[in-house]
Amino acid sequence: MMPNGQFPSGQGISASSLKRRSAVLEFLGNVWSNRKGKAGALIFIAMILIAVLGRIFSPYSPYDTSFGIYLPPSAAHLLGTNYVGEDVMSEFLYGTGVSLMVGFIVAIAAMAIGTLVGITAGYMGSVTDDVLMRLVDILLVIPGFPLLVILSAYLPPTIWSTILILSVLSWPFNSRIIRSQTLSLKRRSFVLASRLSGLSSFRIIIRDLIPNVLPIIFINSIFIVVGAIVAQAGLAFFGLGNINSINWGTMLYWFETEDAIIFKAWWWLLPPGFGIMALGIGANLLSNAVSETSSRIRRY
Repeated sequence: MMPNGQFPSGQGISASSLKRRSAVLEFLGNVWSNRKGKAGALIFIAMILIAVLGRIFSPYSPYDTSFGIYLPPSAAHLLGTNYVGEDVMSEFLYGTGVSLMVGFIVAIAAMAIGTLVGITAGYMGSVTDDVLMRLVDILLVIPGFPLLVILSAYLPPTIWSTILILSVLSWPFNSRIIRSQTLSLKRRSFVLASRLSGLSSFRIIIRDLIPNVLPIIFINSIFIVVGAIVAQAGLAFFGLGNINSINWGTMLYWFETEDAIIFKAWWWLLPPGFGIMALGIGANLLSNAVSETSSRIRRY
């Protein structure tokens, strides 16, 4: 402490940073201590481990077509083979990484844009709020999936084109939710105290607002991950995007295109379907846990 009774500016910034870190750790601890949250988190962790380690421990190359076609599950091929003799387990392990990559990149991009627009509109108000929310309104009234199909048909058929389209279409709804929460938060005493102390709008947003919309950001990010994976799978099922890429969507696409159901090749359908279902269950468990525990997050 300095002679005049004030802390040096560096210590003040450090204390603020420690408070924000404490709020984040408390939030994550509350979610993990909840049984639903732990179960949901373990599902996501398991899927991430499959995505990261799948290529390393894959029994065969997913492009190896030297095996018999439509072989049922056996010791040599735990999930059988597909219509060209590729090992389905190797396909699933490889495709999980691609599908999760799409989901997480879209979630990060969409939540970054949505959080920036929502907090800026809610905190700044006035003309800034009107302009940003009118833009959001325009994007929200446009039918999402038909637009997604149209854009996918005209853009280059790559995974990155799909990620770009999904990112652009996923943020408007979340920005409205975050804006509503920001409108409530900016009237709280801790935000008013920060404004009276002369802190800049940027520091108030970073220090006071973002930590307190963290549960909303967390929940929305989870559902964007799952929604992006389902949307990408839907596009691939309709033959849009890069159908030569190995992911859950293209596995479903080729299963349907090659009439695998006639050959009763259920082992080809179950892995991607199970992966999507598991992530959906995990997302619901995590969102319920966040809703149950978010009231215990400290307000700064």
